[in-house]
Amino acid sequence: MNTNDSPTPSDRFSRQRRFSAFGEEGHARLARSHLAVVGLGGLGSTLAQHAVRAGARKVTLIDRDIVEEHNLPRQSLYTKDDAKRGVPKAEAAAEHLSAVGGPAELVVRVRDLSRRTVSELLEGADLVLDGLDNFEGRFLLNDYCHSENTPWVYGGAVAGNGMALLVKPDGRPCLRCLFPDADQSPTPDTCETVGVLSPLPSLVASLQFCETMRYLSGDNTSRLWNFDPWGGRVFAHEVKKGSGHCACCDEARYPALEQGDSLSAKLCGRDVVQVMPTTERTWDLAPFADRWEGLGKVECTKFLVRLHLPEAAISLFADGRALIQGVDSVEKGRSLYSKYVGS
Repeated sequence: MNTNDSPTPSDRFSRQRRFSAFGEEGHARLARSHLAVVGLGGLGSTLAQHAVRAGARKVTLIDRDIVEEHNLPRQSLYTKDDAKRGVPKAEAAAEHLSAVGGPAELVVRVRDLSRRTVSELLEGADLVLDGLDNFEGRFLLNDYCHSENTPWVYGGAVAGNGMALLVKPDGRPCLRCLFPDADQSPTPDTCETVGVLSPLPSLVASLQFCETMRYLSGDNTSRLWNFDPWGGRVFAHEVKKGSGHCACCDEARYPALEQGDSLSAKLCGRDVVQVMPTTERTWDLAPFADRWEGLGKVECTKFLVRLHLPEAAISLFADGRALIQGVDSVEKGRSLYSKYVGS
């Protein structure tokens, strides 16, 4: 006889199936779905947990970064040991989510989302979940998903304010409708300049996944959520079309897919610079580990090789991408990359 302490596999998702608005049909769609989580920080680490725990068929985990100690207050998926070892977030997420169990196939992608990688990373995804921290990447998601007729769910969290929006496959409204040129307009408000309420990213991500489940249940109404839990304000209104002219929706034009990728960038709010190689290829990391011996402490994992220098740490990945930690400018990051990796 079954008890609540030892449920059968069929009982694992019984509570969400009993919720009539989602029900058996919604769960069946979720159980067939391939969800891609792009960015595994404050938003994405919670999104990934919901996707796995709710019973998605396949979850692709995409992130370019490694776990650091300052992530731990708001990224509950990771541990102090992950930060100490500098484990890539996608790898750490897969390790911890594997322990959760369930039917989800986990696909790890320790990669940067860019114009030249987006189609490979998101291939086959039925729905994309936004765990990014910048509008440039979100507009790339927007344009790619619109071009592929793929739904995605936007989320943003900064200071004490959060936003979420289901962007439907027909793209109306898309992110460009609502925030024209936001990817080209720098904002002074970042987590580094104004901080972030530590529970806020998980609140936003939970709402994003609610929108995901609502879409899978057959309700594709687009609602823009804007909420301030500190001030006790929540707004949600249906949006049918943004103001003004939209390149995606009105012209089927995708600016983020047409422009070139930057080969270097300072990561949001940190003394970390990402440097990309000039050509795409798979790198053999073993020679770098040998070459760097004697220059500083060298660490090797299946995803990267890391060199600790007095002034910085260089984490080199198999796609030739490097994260240079401890530098405050793109120029310094590129200089160290050229010196220790190559041009």
